[in-house]
Amino acid sequence: MKIIGVNIKRLREEQGITLRELAKRLNVSASLLSQIETGKASPSLSTLKNIADNFGTTIGELVGEGQKPVENPVVRKQDRKTIKDMAKGMRLFLLSSPDPNKQMEPLLFQLEPKSSSGDSMYKHFGQEFILVLKGTVEITLNDTKYILKKGDSIYFNSSIPHAFRNIDNGLSEALWVDTPPTF
Repeated sequence: MKIIGVNIKRLREEQGITLRELAKRLNVSASLLSQIETGKASPSLSTLKNIADNFGTTIGELVGEGQKPVENPVVRKQDRKTIKDMAKGMRLFLLSSPDPNKQMEPLLFQLEPKSSSGDSMYKHFGQEFILVLKGTVEITLNDTKYILKKGDSIYFNSSIPHAFRNIDNGLSEALWVDTPPTF
């Protein structure tokens, strides 16, 4: 039943509707709607019908009817897509195929010496997992700095103000997993 929640959240975010706004429209609690979106609760048939009507779609679409699986889930190294407009000295590679229903975004960050996410910290909705594959990366969460070396990992809520930088003399690489997908 998790696909229902994924589809509801995708439609809600595509239309720029907050969780509370949609809950009010549907006459359900924001807590229930959040549980539906995360797959912790299943909507009643009447609630599912109200949601479909609200988005101008069908119950079938919400339950995944007609959604095609990714034709080729494999991404070869030479076929990785690079994200443009990253900070100087930073390259970002997409590690998964495009899929509107995916719930996480695995990325490969390559950081040149002294490169960083910028002068100020940022925050956003979701969660992040980082595994350092090479070098040394400093992750700052609020006012706390964490030094991660090859093999170290960190997991945190993205709503915490954060920043990162390469403090190694050479190239650093990190596997980064964001949820929900941001690219």
